[in-house]
Amino acid sequence: MKILKRIAPFAVIVAAAIVLLYAPDIGPERYTDLGSYFRVERARQALSGLAVAVVSNGSLIYVDAFGHDGSGRSLGPNSQLFVGAAARTLAGVAAASLVRDGRLDIDAPVRKYLPWFGFAGGSGLEVTARHLLSHTSGVTESGFDDAHDSASDLTAAVRSLLEAVPVAPPGAEFHLINTDYQALGLVMEKVSGERYSDLIADLVFKPLGMSGSTARSEDLRKAIPQGNGSFFGMSLQRAQTQRPFGAPSAYIVSTASDLGVYLAFLAAPERQRRPPLPQRSVTRLFEPLVPGIAYGWGWSLQEDKGLRSGSSDGPLDGFSSRIVVWPQERNGVAIAATQNSLLQSSLSLPALAAGARRIIRDGATDRPFPLGRLYILLAVIAAVHILVLSAQTGGALRWAKDIKGRADAVGAPGPIRFAMARSVLGLALRCVVFALAPAALGLALHRGLSWNMAFALEPGIAAWFTSACFFGSLRNVARLAWLRGARSIRRPR
Repeated sequence: MKILKRIAPFAVIVAAAIVLLYAPDIGPERYTDLGSYFRVERARQALSGLAVAVVSNGSLIYVDAFGHDGSGRSLGPNSQLFVGAAARTLAGVAAASLVRDGRLDIDAPVRKYLPWFGFAGGSGLEVTARHLLSHTSGVTESGFDDAHDSASDLTAAVRSLLEAVPVAPPGAEFHLINTDYQALGLVMEKVSGERYSDLIADLVFKPLGMSGSTARSEDLRKAIPQGNGSFFGMSLQRAQTQRPFGAPSAYIVSTASDLGVYLAFLAAPERQRRPPLPQRSVTRLFEPLVPGIAYGWGWSLQEDKGLRSGSSDGPLDGFSSRIVVWPQERNGVAIAATQNSLLQSSLSLPALAAGARRIIRDGATDRPFPLGRLYILLAVIAAVHILVLSAQTGGALRWAKDIKGRADAVGAPGPIRFAMARSVLGLALRCVVFALAPAALGLALHRGLSWNMAFALEPGIAAWFTSACFFGSLRNVARLAWLRGARSIRRPR
């Protein structure tokens, strides 16, 4: 019976894995057209909504949207969505335009434009716009509050850097923080004499005809777009507000149609009637700003067999996005999802973008891994894990009696002492793991992370982890309580 109880949880998990592995899948095993690819994969990747644009050889060949937003409204090519990290690429285009006009010197200290700028202890005086653009200012999220939700405007957000403690000199290390680009946006306001929302419209949106894109909440045609969180793949509506200081780093609204126009400009600027930048300047957007740091003007840079690419992605309060450009091929893919999830942002969207590229380059692609099924399996594992811990907590008295029985059998307290030590060690280990887990995950993601952020990025897995720590600790405490009352040993005659 004991053996059955021990193997039953694993049997349930294995059975669930087998069912999910061999259950009939939807869609073809190999896709040859973009329409069916994105339509079917939206469901397979457990995404509530997708807005997509694809450019091939400098020409926009595909624009569409599927699913719904957080308020349940169906998406279309002109539905407005927050584009998240792609906003930094737009800021890069605006900055390059100001540099070309001679209004911005990215190698001059930021203090030339913002005399009060700096970091804690009088440091940061050497930081330039180049450092802000390349995320090499030396500040990390661990050194200050990068969210600064209480900031009333862009100036207040950037002034929060006065309390930031840098971890490296400017230009030495890459650390992605939103406030770098917010500081860049404030610098651009000073050199242009315009609000950032007007500046980005004048330098990028209006020349390209991106009429559905804006950095101003008051310009939104309808209510602020609502996105979804993801609880083991199930979409849950998330309230959304547009932060007044976030446009340079994330809070810009756009549409699938506008993202297609933007991609076409990046892939073939010479074909545009009013390009924000000429071909030479666009090429430089995808070149490193700091030697040894693979980051350009808002773009993470990669190279594979001599072929360069620039990408920008990340989740944002109910939304996530990925935009990739291959300048030499003149190809590009933009995907905006009405759902934010760490797994979907880091696994599904990159896989979808890579598959779309294979379709336009090679004519076909295999279907990617179904993240929706992985979420179901993780939910089963989480449920079994929590149930087992709960059952063990309820059985603490019976467990303690078994330990005492062993001690009575040998006439020595050794089994009780060992069990108490094991319970204390388990309790301490869970406390340490719970305290350090966000920092460890943050190191893997190269960014600061708190439990609040973990619940925002992946609430299901975060809830599983915290519940497991809680019930595991409760089990250990219950066992210790019963063991303390069982320390008197009856010695055998």
